[in-house]
Amino acid sequence: RIRMLDPSRSAMVAAMPRLVFRSLLLLLLLLVAGSAQAQKRGDRSLITRTDIEEAGGGLTTALELVQRLRPNWLRPPMGRNAKSGMLDGINNGDPAPSEPIVYIDEMRQPNVEILRNVRTPKVVEIKYLDQNRAIQMLGPGHESGAILVTTADKR
Repeated sequence: RIRMLDPSRSAMVAAMPRLVFRSLLLLLLLLVAGSAQAQKRGDRSLITRTDIEEAGGGLTTALELVQRLRPNWLRPPMGRNAKSGMLDGINNGDPAPSEPIVYIDEMRQPNVEILRNVRTPKVVEIKYLDQNRAIQMLGPGHESGAILVTTADKR
């Protein structure tokens, strides 16, 4: 007995590889696009010009940007017996033990308060280095990390 294939079923079977390929391609494109968006939003160690523009007006200094967009950068690292809060109230030019060291255009600054002098329109990007990365890249004395500001003046 010879079995005849239904023509509509035969066309469907022939189209299966194409359908599977298209589905996999679509899934791959969605994953790549989603990953790029997540990476853009997910980099918590960076404030870009785009982040600054998306934050809207009202933020006039680099310190305000950090306080609003990445307040964790100004908190003492976990697991240390550091004073709470950003500043210790003593402003003798040395950073408080619990605040990160600030660099503006690769020049070390006395303390975080200096970010009040950097106007938002001049900021290209602000990057945070955690304790390990800061010590590895910049040397000892960066137990609370480092904040690296790049301004339009440097470029």
